[in-house]
Amino acid sequence: MLRAFLAASLIAASSPALADETSAGDLTIDGAHIFKSFMNARAAGGYMTISNGGGEADLLLDVMADVPMIAIHESREEDGVMRMVHLDAVEIAPGETVAFRPGGLHVMVMGLGPDDLPVGDTLDVTLVFDRAGEVDVTFEVMERPEGGMQMTH
Repeated sequence: MLRAFLAASLIAASSPALADETSAGDLTIDGAHIFKSFMNARAAGGYMTISNGGGEADLLLDVMADVPMIAIHESREEDGVMRMVHLDAVEIAPGETVAFRPGGLHVMVMGLGPDDLPVGDTLDVTLVFDRAGEVDVTFEVMERPEGGMQMTH
């Protein structure tokens, strides 16, 4: 019984879903990852969820990292064409979770070289919120799932 408990505890402690959660005030950032960019692509998208467990909205105002360029973007369909739009802020309403995912909100990392951000690498990103302030989050670079969305920027 004790052996089973210890094994379950070890598995839970090493779970990526638990290990990559970051909290700041009422906000919880989870699942921060970047899919490896396509061959010869100079940009990659970062994804995560941001949950607000508090009673007041917060705004994600900026993202910063040691890369040539990084910004908050959203993919939108306009007149039948997918476009990436720069956003000045993203509201995280009280009690809500905002998902950054392919085809929607994302952190756009631009100006990459062919050997930048290999699978298994990490990128330290600072998320800047209106209320929670600066929050450091580590994005893990992952292999893009087969059949994943391919977009040009």
